[in-house]
Amino acid sequence: MNGAATTPAEPWTHNVHYHRVILRAVPPGWQRALDVGCGQGALTRTLRQVVPQVTGIDRDQRSIEIAQAHPAAADISYLLGDFMETPLPPESLDLVTAIASLHHMDDEAALRRMAALLRPGGVLAVIGLARGVTPADLYLIPATVLGSRLHKAASRRRRRATRQSAGGYASPVIWPPPLTYPATRRLALRVLPGVRYRQRLYWRYSLIWTKPRGARQ
Repeated sequence: MNGAATTPAEPWTHNVHYHRVILRAVPPGWQRALDVGCGQGALTRTLRQVVPQVTGIDRDQRSIEIAQAHPAAADISYLLGDFMETPLPPESLDLVTAIASLHHMDDEAALRRMAALLRPGGVLAVIGLARGVTPADLYLIPATVLGSRLHKAASRRRRRATRQSAGGYASPVIWPPPLTYPATRRLALRVLPGVRYRQRLYWRYSLIWTKPRGARQ
């Protein structure tokens, strides 16, 4: 656990459900992680349990203020700013993550910048949102709705506590996402050769990519 104290489990949301996917992409011994579009900091707090140096960046001021005020965020760094414009050293990170934030930016430009920030051997882990267009996508809707209801019912008390601590504030949302699942997959394979793409429940997909050693962006 890299010496970090274990924090209480985050209240369930569609995004928190996939924290486990991100954590499985983190090898032991990594030191530096950046969460792009960190919102109110749920993933940064989860990452801090396994990575010593965690930074979150978001352009929404109120979300950053809420993240900084969380009792488990004392040793997490937060940046208020646009990820595409904020100066960040290239090849300086072991891990770059993004949950439900890639579609808030130019997808291709953002993926290229995330890749450029990774050291060779570093990992990019994205949980993104996309639009369904095929009959198979429609078949996933009942499971998505049922799963959402079951999880939300089980975590309702913790969600109320979270809303109260955030003053009822909801971070910005963009819906529907501009890209479909097939378009997202094609883009990812073109920009990140060898990426592992997987379509998932709750209107989400995952991208896990390891930057080749010796690669330059």
